[in-house]
Amino acid sequence: MHRAFLLLSFLCLSLAPLHAGEKELALMLRTRQPGKADKTEVFVPVEVSAKWSPKSTAVIVVDMWDTHHSYNAVQRVVEVAPRMNQVIEKCRGMGMTIIHAPSSCMDAYKDHPGRKRAKDAPTAKNLPKDIGVWCHMIPAEEKGKYPIDQKDGGCDSDPIEQEKHKQALIKMGRKPGNPWKSQYDVLKMHDIDIVSDSGVEVWNVLEDRKINNVIILGVHTNMCVLGRPFGLRQLVKNGKNVVLMRDMTDTMYNPKSWPYVNHYKGTELIVEHIEKFVAPTITSDQIIGGKAFKFKADPN
Repeated sequence: MHRAFLLLSFLCLSLAPLHAGEKELALMLRTRQPGKADKTEVFVPVEVSAKWSPKSTAVIVVDMWDTHHSYNAVQRVVEVAPRMNQVIEKCRGMGMTIIHAPSSCMDAYKDHPGRKRAKDAPTAKNLPKDIGVWCHMIPAEEKGKYPIDQKDGGCDSDPIEQEKHKQALIKMGRKPGNPWKSQYDVLKMHDIDIVSDSGVEVWNVLEDRKINNVIILGVHTNMCVLGRPFGLRQLVKNGKNVVLMRDMTDTMYNPKSWPYVNHYKGTELIVEHIEKFVAPTITSDQIIGGKAFKFKADPN
């Protein structure tokens, strides 16, 4: 589906620099398309320039929780969050709708204007029948092989550090298995934003505001970012122009599992899978300039 989506929606001739107040958002969308090398079929990166109207664009912040059961996952959220907040602030300033989606944390925002706004959005006439549930695969993915083994949950923490983290969570009164209570507070929520962890509510907001373009960032790429009711698969399947901001995300992948690569390479493999079979990707420097983000420990 994403190849047709590229051809129909994103054909442009050039990528213009992005400045505050521009009426159009200039992006470079990367997918991976079938090619041939040495008589063997491979997937090669293909970039296509696109221009989106900020008014018709939303940013969905997926599950950037205040803490996590994995110690290393928490450390990576802490590292990426300041840059992510810069991206969100710039997008908001350009007129994009910001949707904060920290799943299972809605009690913390019961009095937030954005929570009421999400619940009050009128029911969309084209509400997909399955938009309220997880999506574990779309048909295009059946053409390939899922690139990592995540059956162990993907925690890559040192056992000693992980046990310390577990005990700290217990001391805080948190359940070690699902300790999150809110979104990480480095990511600022404004009163004009939307707060929801419901696929139905998010879809209703998008339709009510005539939003066809969606940028998704947050964690974790191979789980919530792909599978949530407001995640990549559901939005692609139901016809939205959706992209992943590939440097503003992380995976739950343990290098002790197949294909036995380092954690950051595991993230790259998931991004490649998405670019092949799900949706295009972009990077944060296309919004705020500078260089694309890279974790300090990433050796790739």
